[in-house]
Amino acid sequence: MQAACNVCGAPLREPVYESADNASITTMNKVIEGRTRVYFCNDCGHLQTSELPNLVQYYAQEYEINLASDEEDQLYKVIDGRAIYRAEHQADTLLRKLSLRSGQRVLDYGCAKAPTLRRVADRVPGVIPMVFDVSDKYVAFWERFVAFGDWAVGEPARAWQGSVDVVLSFYALEHVGDLEGALAKVRTLLKPEGTFYFIVPNAYANIADFVVADHINHFSPPSLTRMLTGAGFEIVEIDDESHDAAFVVTARRSEAVVVSTGESRAIAQLRERAAEMGRFWSDAAARVRRFEAELPPTSHPAIYGAGFYGNFIASALRNVDRVACFIDQNRYLRGRKFYGKPVVSPAELPVEIDVVMVGLNPRTARSTIEGVKAWRGRDLRIFYLRRE
Repeated sequence: MQAACNVCGAPLREPVYESADNASITTMNKVIEGRTRVYFCNDCGHLQTSELPNLVQYYAQEYEINLASDEEDQLYKVIDGRAIYRAEHQADTLLRKLSLRSGQRVLDYGCAKAPTLRRVADRVPGVIPMVFDVSDKYVAFWERFVAFGDWAVGEPARAWQGSVDVVLSFYALEHVGDLEGALAKVRTLLKPEGTFYFIVPNAYANIADFVVADHINHFSPPSLTRMLTGAGFEIVEIDDESHDAAFVVTARRSEAVVVSTGESRAIAQLRERAAEMGRFWSDAAARVRRFEAELPPTSHPAIYGAGFYGNFIASALRNVDRVACFIDQNRYLRGRKFYGKPVVSPAELPVEIDVVMVGLNPRTARSTIEGVKAWRGRDLRIFYLRRE
């Protein structure tokens, strides 16, 4: 049976990318069985990954890792030596874009621990935080700042319909197969002209998202426009600058349904960029293995990055046991182990390390490495995933 686009329903034909090995990496940095296949929709410019059959088991078991580490522990970026974490930045961005006030009902839809909403509630006196998730495993966290009756599990409470001023969604829609149904629920919850504010990854700015196994939707401005207008929303803003490698979208509930389609030229440009990303990932594993084969037996390699890109490099190596350690600027990862190897800060890199394989977003990898002051004067052989 031929797959159809989750946004516009058009048939999806040949994939623009198919992984060479029977292994894929998830959002939570877990390697699971199955080939990743990514398709491009020629009608609306949407990128879509076919769902792996074992994702149900992954969500039921592996995704519970969220309970062991806060979402706010996830490093957003390092600016002038200061680590900024994701929930902190998301709250700052939201409060800059929305004029929230006392008495407004703000619902985090698909919230997990809702760390961003918790920060917003702390900073806007009188705002009424509400949370919803399909799982009850986060209730203990909600009870710390959400009143009983303002949180729900499984389905949003019927009493909430038409009563919410702002619905928030942080990195959820990329996981949703039934986008039409999800947006219909959001719209029902909102007051007339209520605001839907959400963040989704931008695969064109962070190509790791292109091959994340459990991200089945990879949005673009044309596909976001098609999805929202077709679901009864008026677009206020699609912002691809305020949050690194993500779209920050503000929309308003509308009574008119006017389906906007993308320009053919813009969609053609997206199609070429998608094909380029497919070529990058098809070559990346082979490049890692070629570099590994060239290393002298006496070398001492390390991998910079304990996230997706670092995991990709480690999983591509023929002999990951040669890796002495992983390097990461996220203070919450230091002291932990990844692939059985310690995670250290750049300043803690052992003196015997002479090779660093950089597992970072290729868009910023070189500037990040060049900015590591602790390594200046060291004779390190550096490997990057992308050729220059």
